[in-house]
Amino acid sequence: VFDVPTYLVPDSRVALGQLCQALVGHPSKAMSVIGVSGTHGKSTVIALLASIFARAGKDCGVISSLGCYDGMSYSAGAGPVPSAPSLASRLARMEAAGCTHALLEVSSQSLSQARIAGVSLDSVCVTHIADGHLHWHNSVQSYRDTERRVFEYLSPTGVSILNADDPISMQWLECVSGPLLTYGIGEQAEITAQKIEQHANGQLLLLKAGSESAMVRTAIVGEHHIANCLAAAALSLSYGIDLQCIAAGLESVAKIPERMERVDCGQGFPVYVDAANTPDALRTTLRTARQLAQGRVICVLGEQDSRSTASEEYAKSQVVQLMADLAIATSVLPPANTSRSKPTAHVEIVADRAQAIACAVAIAEPGDVVVISGSQPRPQLAFGGGHGDVDMTRQLLATRVERTPLAA
Repeated sequence: VFDVPTYLVPDSRVALGQLCQALVGHPSKAMSVIGVSGTHGKSTVIALLASIFARAGKDCGVISSLGCYDGMSYSAGAGPVPSAPSLASRLARMEAAGCTHALLEVSSQSLSQARIAGVSLDSVCVTHIADGHLHWHNSVQSYRDTERRVFEYLSPTGVSILNADDPISMQWLECVSGPLLTYGIGEQAEITAQKIEQHANGQLLLLKAGSESAMVRTAIVGEHHIANCLAAAALSLSYGIDLQCIAAGLESVAKIPERMERVDCGQGFPVYVDAANTPDALRTTLRTARQLAQGRVICVLGEQDSRSTASEEYAKSQVVQLMADLAIATSVLPPANTSRSKPTAHVEIVADRAQAIACAVAIAEPGDVVVISGSQPRPQLAFGGGHGDVDMTRQLLATRVERTPLAA
């Protein structure tokens, strides 16, 4: 039809990705590109890796939903699905800036759209695979098949890092033909950790790799963070970084935005802002809160996500009613599906999220743990700073402490 050269390809999205990488000179052949995939924990693992690699003196670029660094300047997060041209451009800038490593968050969306086609991954880490993102993949099996495609981009000599505590990841051992390291809290893993203590301000871990061990005191709580630390440690070990340097890098990360981020104004009870917006993530977050609570677990439920399926929203409501003592929501929740002998959370319905957070902060008492779930980063305004959940919570807590100083 058109008087131009025409090429027929099996998949135009794969061709686009390969063409974009070719046009910038295949930067993944000059740098070690580390891909981190999985349902949850990707951005956290990358943040931990960036800290460890910086401590080890390695020049690292980052492409993550939490933020990007091209070797020269920082920018906002790339989102879950950076386009193929954007990905190629970012990798090319890293190579030009002298980066030796690139940390790449690989989402299931980017895999389904082949947006990393043409990129050769030097190593792949899979955090864990849950039943997530069904709004995008339609079925659990489709989602798992998509996540498994990440191994198609692994170089022949590339290293695979798998979570030994995750049964789905362990089923993928047949996909791995090259070097492999496993991590997990269980004894079957090669890289393990033992939780020595945990409190509202953090936890103390003992990392173990073969005959070596190192203590890590991290300010971030929860067993899910232990798993993220282990994933980062296993990847770092595969690049020859010693365990003491890894421990120092992990300890350097005082907080990760909206990942069990503690807001402390001397109020006398812990308050955490967390991004959990799926049933699995919310269950993990509330399990940690229950471990820390001496009194009630008070949870502000995230606003309904337009991308979530009805079944996912229903599952979230069930999780919060079964695992919290008080749930504060902006819409009516379906009744918890449980026997009468098992108590469920009292549910408060309020007008909007700001009122929900204010309610949680106002009624909490010493011994309680407050979780503000479903938090998402908000854009910074030109004047007056940001107005995200963390800022709002901090203002409310400061006001409460000022009015009732004995609460501190």
